[in-house]
Amino acid sequence: MVTPLQLARVYATIGSYGVYRPLSITKVDPPVPGERIFPESIVRTVVHMMESVALPGGGGVKAAIKGYRIAIKTGTAKKVGPDGRYINKYIAYTAGVAPASNPRFALVVVINDPQAGKYYGGAVSAPVFGAIMGGVLRTMNIEPDALTTGEKSEFVINQGEGTGGRS
Repeated sequence: MVTPLQLARVYATIGSYGVYRPLSITKVDPPVPGERIFPESIVRTVVHMMESVALPGGGGVKAAIKGYRIAIKTGTAKKVGPDGRYINKYIAYTAGVAPASNPRFALVVVINDPQAGKYYGGAVSAPVFGAIMGGVLRTMNIEPDALTTGEKSEFVINQGEGTGGRS
């Protein structure tokens, strides 16, 4: 079984276009250069394919964040009971990176045993992913990368604690 932290590390490597860096909770100065473990051209293709998941018609469209391109994968797993047989309980997840044009953040959302009749990742964990990642992108003042033609950017550089972002 893969833990959410292990999955997040994989997506961070995808977001670095194939460069693996050791996990760090705090900022490392100077940054760790990392080690290339996947060819960049292949990972860029994977990121491009993952973008389609959050576009209209994709299974993770509920993760979409206005003004930003995101690259995600949703998933659903049926749980196994104590006797080794499948039971009617599920795990839903959404994992990905943003902004897709120049990934800065990786996130994994896992919902264990979702309720209310919905259990697919695209229906349960994707909206949570979008809410969390959208908040991160705005809080960290990441320039929107998916403005539609003629749409005015409301992006403001953070001038202090608790200000800035996209309104």
